[in-house]
Amino acid sequence: MLGAVALTHNEQALQAVAAYLRRTLPRAGGAIDAWLKWNVRAGSLIPPVPAAMQASNVAAEVADIRPRVTWSGEGELGAFTSTGSAPATGFLGAFKLAGEGGNWRVGTSGRVDFQKTSNVVAREQIRLTVEPNYKFNGRGYLFGLGQFEEDRFQGFTGRYSLSGGLGYSLLAGPDHKLSVKAGPAWRLTLPVSGPRDSALAGVALVDLKLKLNQALRFSQEASAYFDAERQTYYTLAAVDSQLTGQLKARLSYMVQHEAGEQLGQSLTDTTSRLTLVYGF
Repeated sequence: MLGAVALTHNEQALQAVAAYLRRTLPRAGGAIDAWLKWNVRAGSLIPPVPAAMQASNVAAEVADIRPRVTWSGEGELGAFTSTGSAPATGFLGAFKLAGEGGNWRVGTSGRVDFQKTSNVVAREQIRLTVEPNYKFNGRGYLFGLGQFEEDRFQGFTGRYSLSGGLGYSLLAGPDHKLSVKAGPAWRLTLPVSGPRDSALAGVALVDLKLKLNQALRFSQEASAYFDAERQTYYTLAAVDSQLTGQLKARLSYMVQHEAGEQLGQSLTDTTSRLTLVYGF
């Protein structure tokens, strides 16, 4: 407090604050007198701070309180083999990007599996997501999730999902992380044939990350959407092996199960992928 008042170069105000502090904190009288003796030299206050330095200090203080955003992400490229509604072997590309600052985190991801033989598309699966999170304490957070999917072999040319709710980090260590999320959702489905369908649903999600050793890491994400007429269950498990620097090899396995009265039958697709991943 004394230092802040001293920067105004008003000796009368400084002495008034010092007197107030002596009354409020009688045991600190000696420390207050020592501070004044050290900082007020020959009856003069601390020399004025140059205007340029004051401006730089203000800029530094503003920078200190402004939330810093850190970015991380990865690109993935490789091959896949699938079973189920569209058995095929082909190529895939994927990306992840996340920005985090203060209590906010926004993550995006995308994945495309594609295979074409003799000018006939045998596999085309697209999945894009955007997820903003807001932490309200050390482990709890609010989340929103927007998702687009395209997979005509599973019966739809487009499916849009919007959801939100509460999330909680059950494990938050440097080598092991486990979070769960749940809330309401709305889904709009554009089937290959027939009218579009929209429905209110519920969603539950789980995200697990484990460090097995210095070179190996395991991750698994799972989600379940369910409404009165249709259910979607999705899980993706992966093992990453560090190669060099930011480059990793990834072996992953995906299962997606669709069930519901509109489909007439249950559809289960599996996809095995071997990819190279570059992180940044």
